[in-house]
Amino acid sequence: MSWSLLMFPLHIAVEKGGWEWVASAESFGLPDEPPPPRELPTAAQVLSALREAGSHGTPWFEVAEQDVTSYLPPCPAPATCHDAEGADVGEVSLGGDGDPWELDRTVTDVSFRKPYGPAVLAVAVALAERGGPMLVVDGGGEEVFVVSPGDDPTHLARHWPW
Repeated sequence: MSWSLLMFPLHIAVEKGGWEWVASAESFGLPDEPPPPRELPTAAQVLSALREAGSHGTPWFEVAEQDVTSYLPPCPAPATCHDAEGADVGEVSLGGDGDPWELDRTVTDVSFRKPYGPAVLAVAVALAERGGPMLVVDGGGEEVFVVSPGDDPTHLARHWPW
């Protein structure tokens, strides 16, 4: 069985009429008020967040004239990665109009298939600093988690459900 996590800017949920769903789901970190619209993160910002988080995994996307492995290297020890490394984000896809992606193109969402959960939290923390509050949802849509700029990663990790 495979599982996945989807991450996207919280304001997108608001724009698409999903604030009520997010507010009614089992959630953590949801602000009292919906955030205002803002620019979507670019492919360059997503790649920088992956690198800053120390992630490794399998990119399911290409970046024009860039070696994606410089941002998202392959897993150094696939047999023990989840247990020992803690940085495996699994198979990563970018949502939006790309592939190959131009670095300045905006990304609507980032999906992670078969990730080590805490590794996704590290990416969410890094990306929130660039793209505003990030909503992370499990594949079944049962739990939601919001990571906002300036959140304490240690505090978030105590509540992170994955």
